[in-house]
Amino acid sequence: MKDKNYASFIITNINSKESYKKLETYILNKFEYSEIIILYNKNTNIEKLKNELSPKSDNVLLLNLGENYNEDMNIKAGLEFSKGDIIFVLKDLNIENMEEYLDNLYEENKNGIDLCSLIFKYNTFKDKIFNLLLPNINNAYDLYFLCTRRIINAISECGNTNIPISYIIRNLGYNYSETTYNNKNYKLSQKNRGIYLLLYYQVIYKITLRISIFCSLVALGGGIYSLILKIFKFQIVNGWASTFTFLSFCFTFVFLIFSIIIRFLGLLFVEVNSMPIYKVIQINKL
Repeated sequence: MKDKNYASFIITNINSKESYKKLETYILNKFEYSEIIILYNKNTNIEKLKNELSPKSDNVLLLNLGENYNEDMNIKAGLEFSKGDIIFVLKDLNIENMEEYLDNLYEENKNGIDLCSLIFKYNTFKDKIFNLLLPNINNAYDLYFLCTRRIINAISECGNTNIPISYIIRNLGYNYSETTYNNKNYKLSQKNRGIYLLLYYQVIYKITLRISIFCSLVALGGGIYSLILKIFKFQIVNGWASTFTFLSFCFTFVFLIFSIIIRFLGLLFVEVNSMPIYKVIQINKL
């Protein structure tokens, strides 16, 4: 018996006709009411795509996002146009055992979870640096995620549109679960990996702030050390302690000022760019 929930499936990339057919068959067999939303740019030939896919579903929607196509931000366009009670977002259809993972996500949702994700973990030296400086960002990439209508409503109220959708939906306050895709042969493109790394200014700000704190501690330590030498009347080279302390304090203030400037420039950047970078140019139905 088919499920009565209305399910929306948002696809950011169709790898092949076979992968699409496999997904479509799964959807039609699983849900009584469903829609498929495909995101594409102006270079996509609609007629060619229609002939290649030959969809069996009578509810396949194409969103033309123009030249300014960005996978992460344009997912929000798909979410806004979706009508389902539950929404699946699929970034790669060439996942082994795709149907099994989708079933697992849906079962998690039926158990009361508002956000269920299939994640792929990646670990490089650069990623570990980001994790060290921004530990609240999970070093993972959402291959699939399922969210409820409550999540969509909460996203629409979030005005900050230049933060990755994966980061936003995890910080809305709703409960979520994660399943890891452990295929070690799976590799993300540099473009896809870069989407998830949160604004670089936050990392630079934290680096300069920590250097400032370190310099202040060095200055404090140098001052205490020179004071001890002075009290016990040790013979020291004239002027070295005061010069050392002075330079440490200088570095402290320089890096502190840098961190403040970077912080406020970053916030200004966020405000200037707090508008959707996607724009739906055309809507077609296959």
